[in-house]
Amino acid sequence: MMMKALTKTLIATLAAAATIAPVTAKEFRFIGDTQYAGFCKAVATDDVRALRANLSRNVGRIAATEREVLRMLTADDGLTCNGENLINFSVQRDASAVHDFLTARL
Repeated sequence: MMMKALTKTLIATLAAAATIAPVTAKEFRFIGDTQYAGFCKAVATDDVRALRANLSRNVGRIAATEREVLRMLTADDGLTCNGENLINFSVQRDASAVHDFLTARL
């Protein structure tokens, strides 16, 4: 019983701390279909490893291979972040590592 109360207190404390955390320049808000938010976040933070992980997670759901998933997401009618396709969004966010990854794979 004591452990359960301690766990609830810890969760409440962490939740309160998370709501008052300061916003930094790297943080952003995603509006839209949240199942694809990881792609936009990976580009916004210039994180190739996170982008690859999102590609891997969507194999079988979007397309049969990572390369096909990437092609579908970067197509003219594919995923948009901030109104831009992934490649243009990577240029807009100065995400050079992700931009290099995306352009090398197409």
